[in-house]
Amino acid sequence: LAPLKASAMPSTSASAPAMGDCVACHTAPKGKPFAGGLPMASPIGTIYSSNITPDKQSGIGSYSFEDFDKAVRHGIAKNGSTLYPAMPYPSYARVNQADMQALYAYFMNGVKPVAQENQAVDIPWPMSMRWPLAMWRWMFAPAVEDFTPVAQQDPVVSRGAYLVEGLGHCGACHTPRALPRQEKALTA
Repeated sequence: LAPLKASAMPSTSASAPAMGDCVACHTAPKGKPFAGGLPMASPIGTIYSSNITPDKQSGIGSYSFEDFDKAVRHGIAKNGSTLYPAMPYPSYARVNQADMQALYAYFMNGVKPVAQENQAVDIPWPMSMRWPLAMWRWMFAPAVEDFTPVAQQDPVVSRGAYLVEGLGHCGACHTPRALPRQEKALTA
């Protein structure tokens, strides 16, 4: 196979929603796309994915771009609480602004709103408290900054690294976790 030229690759921003595969986690079996409700078992209990449709009451329809960016790249919900890292914000911390804008535009304009309330987590107290997650985020989530390609690296390799380490968030499922549940491959 001949190597793919960078100029022949589709724009990452145009394909950001597919590259992030948000539908995989934010759609329950037999559920409506992006309406949430997918159960995710964890060592501390079950977390359910949230409704990320533009429904103003139960989804993200009332989110500004800043609210959206804080949730996706920083792991901070609109109400100020820290999200469980089942949401791969440690990977999304590397997503660039153009792709964040593309994702926001897609969810606000290209997804049908679904009025479906989010399901509460099934995690027993005291593990269900959110405030310790802020410390976890501070200790283990990387700084939020746009991906920077390695100097002198082939652009195709750089784009692959961006997709695998950022939007594709491959390490979120395919990287061993340490005792506090952070990805061993990430460094804060």
